[in-house]
This record gives sequence, structure tokens and C-alpha cells, in this order.
Amino acid sequence: MSVTCVDFPSVSDSGKYEGVSKKYILTGNGDLKAEIITYGARIQKLFVPDKADGSVVDVMLGYDDLDSYMKDMGNHGAVVGRSANRIAGARFTIDGVEYKIPQNDGNNNLHTGNIAYQNKFWTGEILSKVDADKMIRDSGIEGLCDSEDKLSVGEAVLLSCDSADGECGFPGNLKTWVLYAFLKDDTFLVVYKALSDKKTVFAPTQHAYFNLSGHNHGPVVNQMLVIDADKVTYKNDGCPDGTYIDVEGTPFDFRSEAPVMQSLDLTNPQIGANKGIDQNFCLKNEGKYKLVSVLKDNDSSRQMEVWTDMPGIQMYAGNHLDGDGYKDNSAYVQYGALCLEAQMYPNAVNVDEFDSPLIDAGETHYHACGYRFI
Repeated sequence: MSVTCVDFPSVSDSGKYEGVSKKYILTGNGDLKAEIITYGARIQKLFVPDKADGSVVDVMLGYDDLDSYMKDMGNHGAVVGRSANRIAGARFTIDGVEYKIPQNDGNNNLHTGNIAYQNKFWTGEILSKVDADKMIRDSGIEGLCDSEDKLSVGEAVLLSCDSADGECGFPGNLKTWVLYAFLKDDTFLVVYKALSDKKTVFAPTQHAYFNLSGHNHGPVVNQMLVIDADKVTYKNDGCPDGTYIDVEGTPFDFRSEAPVMQSLDLTNPQIGANKGIDQNFCLKNEGKYKLVSVLKDNDSSRQMEVWTDMPGIQMYAGNHLDGDGYKDNSAYVQYGALCLEAQMYPNAVNVDEFDSPLIDAGETHYHACGYRFI
């Protein structure tokens, strides 16, 4: 399977981003295809066949042009970081030194600030299958690097960016790489790699908006979901404080298959405050690359598994989607997509009981998330 690279030009500033605004088109088995742009290392399109009737649709919400992505406040398809999600009080301490970062979500920091992974132009290159498989094995992630099924089907894409010491208040010159590859088992894999010259926060996520019926199909409320989690983190002032909610008997219980609609009970204070679900689920994968979630579409045969080694998954149902100007001249509606964002727990840098998002100076660190279509 191959990768091609083409320009992804701006509409209003034609030529301004020449040489940096690129699109990489990856193909997998059958009709699987992904299109990745260098701005924000974003998944712009993701084509998935219906194995029952052969129809192929783009399941990734997004935009047609660079201008729209550069104005996008929803991080459509972006790699978000260096710290995804929220940090309470927009401050944290590492080894006795306090760092203050932008308050851009009430009292909290959300998704690092600006400029961050999601609004940088990344540098891209096409990797051979040999080099892609080497990066997968070098990750050392149990369940990923030790499985022949988890190797690439062909060429892949490697994107990289630099985050300078002090950028958005975070310490360390941080180099980050993101690998996108289709695997033998029909997984669309995302591998994150980072190296810093100071101890720092490294907690990325992929902010993909999925609709398995097609990006412009409408609400996903009747799609069926499983998440292997017995608890979610409790939000205090919008941010986890180190306490939990047991999912038993709550709208957060997706241990058995249930419709996405279940999570949209606005009478629940944790849900109503965000106009819908926007919660971190505590996974039971013990730091291994495992199956943690399954999403099924009732209007087709499409099913998507989510695999990760990361301890949490943020479920967000496009609560604030409402408007037009999207891909294919589409209008998107509230609850028109589902984000299943594999991540470190929000505010983990301030809660000792959570898995630490810190990496040491000189430490090469990896995480992975895979979307497998079955």
C-alpha cells in the first residue's frame, strides 16, 4: 500500500503556505483510505467501506480547505498537545518549580493554548514499510510492538514538530513525532513519540470526530457503544479533582453495549454543564495496548474498535456542533459525531493518584491509539 503527497492550498492566501501546507494520502487494505494534512497533523478524511454492501463513506468530520482549519475552534481531526484536555487553575509544579500556563477555559487551561500541536504546521515525510514497522517495534508498547498483526501494510506517514522551551508556559524543548499507518488487521494507527531536554508534560490526543454513517449523516445518538471502564473522573469546575464516579446505574455505564443517546442525559450535572457528554473514562488496560471501546453503526455494517495503551478515553458527542461551511458544503448538527480521545487523565499533572503525564529529560516516550475497522 502506498502514500502520495499533494499540496493543500489556502483559498484566501494562495501561495502563502506553499511548501508547508501538504496533504498525505494513505491507502490500506481494500477501500480504506486516509488523508492527513500537515496543519495540526490532522486527519482530514477517512474513508471506510461498508463490508455488507461495499459502499464507502468518509467517516471524519472536518473542512475542505486550510483557511477553515486555521479558524477552527473544535480541533477537528487534530493531534492536540503537548497537553490535551484540562489542567486545573492553569498551573502545575514540577520538581518544586511552578509553571503558569494560559487560562483559556474559565480558570483552567484547555489543550495547551496557542500555539500548540493543533495549530502548527508539521513537517511530513513518507516512511517505507520497514521504517514504519521499526518505529512500531521501537515503541516498546506491550500489545503493539510484539504482534505481527500490528505491523503496517505498506508505506506510512511520519509528521514532526518542535515546541520550544517556554511555549505556552511549558518547560523543555520538546520534539514530537506522529506516525500514521494502516496495519495488516485494518487498524488506522496513530503512534506518538516525544523527546525533551527538560522534564515536562507530554499528554497528546487525537481529536477525531467520527460518524460511521458518514461525516454529514446527522446525529450519532443511535449508534451503539461499548467502553471498558468501571468509573469516570469527577469534574470539579470542569476539571477532574482526583475523585471518581462509579458508572453503575449512571448514564456513563457503557460496559455493555448501549446507544450514545444514553450519555446525553442533561439532568446529570456532569453532563448538563457541557450540553452533553464530555467525560474521561478510566480504562482497565494497565498501560498495555488493548481493545478499550467499540462503536457500531445501526445504519450500516461499519464497526470501529479503539485500541490504546493510554489510561483514559474522553468521550465527547459533538455537543457544540451546529452550523454550515464544513466538507462537501455540509451543515453539521449537535451530536453529529463522537470523539473517543485516548489520553492521559485530564489534570493528571496535578493529581498524584493519576498516571503521570511527565517525561524526563532525555527520555524517548511513546503512546499509541488505533482505530480498527471490522
